Parts: sequence; structure tokens; C-alpha cells
Amino acid sequence: QTKVTQPAIFLHSTILAEVLGEQINPDMVAGHSLGEVSAFLCAGGLNLNDALRFIKFRATFMVEGKGNTKTKMSAVLGMDVENIKKILSDKKAKFLEAVNINSPLQTVIAGNTDEIESVKNELKEKGAKKVIDLSVSVPSHSSLMRIATSKLKLVLDEMKLEMPDFPVIQNLHAKIPLTAKEICNNLAEQISNPVQWVSSMNRLKKYGLEEHYEIWPSKVLSSLAKQNRVRGSFSSLDNIDTFKELLDRYGK
Repeated sequence: QTKVTQPAIFLHSTILAEVLGEQINPDMVAGHSLGEVSAFLCAGGLNLNDALRFIKFRATFMVEGKGNTKTKMSAVLGMDVENIKKILSDKKAKFLEAVNINSPLQTVIAGNTDEIESVKNELKEKGAKKVIDLSVSVPSHSSLMRIATSKLKLVLDEMKLEMPDFPVIQNLHAKIPLTAKEICNNLAEQISNPVQWVSSMNRLKKYGLEEHYEIWPSKVLSSLAKQNRVRGSFSSLDNIDTFKELLDRYGK
């Protein structure tokens, strides 16, 4: 349930970033979907209270936006995003969209449960290696979240966002925002628009960074970075032993 998972993942990432930040000064950050909120907190653009408040409303509005619609999100592996979009478009479904453009060969789709099921075989017949259902309760980054975006803009109007201390690549356009107003707009629009992670990784590559740290309980983003041909080393803080090793490396 997204009302539980969003604050839980956010707090986990925030705690790791707080401890790690005492040892490492990032040159820039990026966060995938919910991780964008953690990224702005890490970069000094948000304070903890506002970030938690924002996530509470974010999760609530997303659940409300879904309503009683039965939805599903699935990862399509081994197929180009343009081919996926064409298949979805040809279906002429009521609600069927590509929502996370994660790598050249991984795209997440969202839609009505029946329509997702109806398109799986065609995706496999036309080249997809796998179609894997995700354990989520809302169709994030889909047009079904438009009302949630409108409500979030009102919440953000009441919050004080600062320009971050170092660059943050945002999901909406894979760009680094230039104003606090732009940050707010992008944070709200993000949940009803596709995550442009391929473009974000292409932006990241231009900076030629040598070390990358994935600060949440998984290795997913490190894997996606490699699929997007990001060069350099990767440390995924997916267990306590890895985390301790990293701190020891920096002398704590």
C-alpha cells in the first residue's frame, strides 16, 4: 500500500543519506520517482518536516486519484520503448500507457488490469523477453494521476522550497531546475507523467562522475545506470554490511 511504502522508503533513504553525507559530499543527485523527494532533502532544497508532509499528501492523493479503478503496473524487458508505445497505441485501450522509461530495454507500463493482461502476449510475441507485474497499489506516473498533480500544486504553494546546494536532475524533463518555482511544478507534474530515466542517465553521463551511490534498499538503480551505459563505480547500500564497509572506507 503506497501510503505505507512511500514514507517507509523515504525515511530509510533519508537516514542512510544523513549518515553517509557526513563522509561524502555529492557533486549532484537524482532520484527515481519518490526518490526525487529524498534527493531534494539531501541537497538542502527541502526540510524534513515539509518533505514528510509532502509525501503524506502525495501518497494520499495518488490513492484517491486511482479511485475504484483496478490497475496494474508491469515491467516490459527486452523491448525498445517506441515499439512498446506503438503496441499500446494500436490497442486503443481506455487506459494503457508507458510510464517509466528506465533503460533502452526496460520500460514500465500501467493500465487497467484487464487491458494490461490483454497486451502481455502481444508484447512477448513481438520481442519482449519478459513482462513482470510490479507489487504496487497505484498506477504511478500515468494520466490517471492528473487530479493528484493539481492537488499537490496547492500543497507545494504552502511549502518553502529552496534552491538545492548542488544540482538535482528531475524526472519530468531530465533537467536541472533553475528556480524554486520550477522545482515545485516538476515535483507535482512528475506523478502524472512518465519518469524519463533514460534521459536522466544521459544527462548524468555528461558530468563524467567516477563514483555513484545508490541510497535505498535495492540495487535496481545501479543496474539501470549500467544498462544506460553510465561509467564509473557503483555502491548499492542494500544491506548493513555494505553500508558499514563504505563507512569504513571513508574512515568512520
